Amino acid sequence: MYRGKLRNTIELQRKDRTDDGLGGFDIAWNTYATAKAYVETKPGKEVVIGDRLEASQVIRATIRYRADVDETDRVIYKGKAHNIRSVSNLEGRDKWLLLDMERGVAV
Repeated sequence: MYRGKLRNTIELQRKDRTDDGLGGFDIAWNTYATAKAYVETKPGKEVVIGDRLEASQVIRATIRYRADVDETDRVIYKGKAHNIRSVSNLEGRDKWLLLDMERGVAV
């Protein structure tokens, strides 16, 4: 991987809980970083679950290493939210992160 391949911009988002003033809380996704990424799309799939057709799209993104990214976060790519399924430190060298993401499925 080299930096010239990082042509796309993604947003990294994290769930935040805020007090609603009535003893409960609201959950909102907030962007904590943007990153340049090399994005590869994988073939989508369709599955029938409970008499419903569920479709999903798998995407893989490579970004510069960040220690604060984990599987509870999500990525916004081209205006669409993608759940992060795995975060891999390529070669264990703290240089690149590989994010496997999926769109169209529940968290």
